[in-house]
Formats: sequence, C-alpha cells, structure tokens
Amino acid sequence: MLTLVSSFGQTFFIALSNGGIRETFGLSHGEFGGLYMLATLLSAATLPFLGRPLDRYSTVTMAIATMLMLACASIAMGFAGSLPTLLLALYLLRLFGQGMMTQTALTATGRWFAANRGRAVSVVTLGFHVGGALLPFLFVLVAGLVGWRGSWFVCAAFILVALPLVCALVWKERNPQSEGQPRAQRAVKHWTRAEVLRDPTFYAICLGVLAPAFVGTTIFFHQVYLTELRSWPLQLFASGFAVSSRRSSCCLYSFCRWRWHASRLPI
Repeated sequence: MLTLVSSFGQTFFIALSNGGIRETFGLSHGEFGGLYMLATLLSAATLPFLGRPLDRYSTVTMAIATMLMLACASIAMGFAGSLPTLLLALYLLRLFGQGMMTQTALTATGRWFAANRGRAVSVVTLGFHVGGALLPFLFVLVAGLVGWRGSWFVCAAFILVALPLVCALVWKERNPQSEGQPRAQRAVKHWTRAEVLRDPTFYAICLGVLAPAFVGTTIFFHQVYLTELRSWPLQLFASGFAVSSRRSSCCLYSFCRWRWHASRLPI
C-alpha cells in the first residue's frame, strides 16, 4: 500500500498534469521542466535529514505522518495559484511521495525480515507496478471530468481513505527473529558517508544507476508533449503504463520463484 500510494509523487504521475499546469501558469516546456528539477533537487537534499526519524520512531508513526503530508501536498497542488505555491506543492509531492513513502516502506520491510528479506522487498515493490498500471489511466479519466486541479483533490481523498488500512497493517511491529536465520556470511565493511564519496567506484556505479532514471524520467515528464506531437489521446499513453508494469511484474515474479526454489536446494 505504501509503495502504491508513493505513485502520487512519482514523475510519471505528476507529469499527467503537465499540460494543464503549463496552460494555467503560462509556462513553456523548459520553464516547467526547470521548476520541476528545482523541486526534485530540493526534495533530494532534504530526504537524508528527514529520513533519520525512521530509525527512531515506529513504522505506524512514520506512515501516518508521511501519508498526511502527502495528502496535504496533493491539496496544495490543487490549490496552487502562483509559481511559489506550485514549487512548494511539487517539492512536497516529491519529498513525501517518491521519497519518504518509498523510504518508509522499504525500511520497514528490511527491519521486519531477515532470512526472507530479499523476497519480502520484491513483494513490496509490486506496489510500484500496480500504481503504474492503474493510476495514470484513472487520473486521466478523472481529470476529464473534474479537471487537473480536481483530480489532485481526489488523490488526497484516496490517501486519507487508505490511511486507516495502512495503520491497521503496520500497527504491530514484526519480529524478524521468528523466522529462520540466514546462512552465515562473511563480515562486510560498514562504510561512512565520507568514505563512499571518496571512493571512485561509487561514481562509476552511479553512471549505470542514473542512466535509466534520466532516460525514463525524461519520457515520463514530457508524455503530454509527446502525445501532442503525434496527435495521440493522452489516455493511449497512460494505458501504456499498464503494459510496462505488467512486464516488470512478470519479471519480478519469475525472479521471486527462482529465489524460492534456489533457497530450497541443498548446499
């Protein structure tokens, strides 16, 4: 549920309002792209500090706070009447949607599982694919009825409706000692942030990790412009996310099955 709701702060979802935002505020593609980049960079700079309470407070406390802030961000997006308020709304959506919502879900999963941690994380990430498959198409349909601003109020209502369910699911902290312990592994080095930043290997890894994000984010962000160039209905592009998510889910499911069978093989 947490990874599903994080979709409201993901680029592929926010960009569905690209055309309406540019028309309302008189922005060019580049100007709105620059504003979005600034909001994303600010949220990325805030996340390392805002993520620290995850190690101090319970999962249910962090989930409630994060979902309430994401609902407020969605409402701010619907009410945005000037560029500063639009920037603030984008910043909050990126910080509490893609950032803290994902961070809370994956941190809790890593904390609650030991031997089956990899499998548990794989299952939790299915929320991303479900959100990518369903929410863009539904958003376009709702926006056709109530406009892009009204759609963000619907998003806030969805978050608030989902909040009691999330609370019920994470109310009790899980004890990972209740499951079998993982096989003994060799000791690994615990890196400090300064050591990571000084290591050239870190930057080599970043090149591979960042490339798909740069390409995918660019396509998702300009999806409205791409559909306008080809005279396609936006619903057609939004429905394509369902195909993409289905393929990713099938690959993830196959990997989980392989890992399950591999774990049962004798050593």
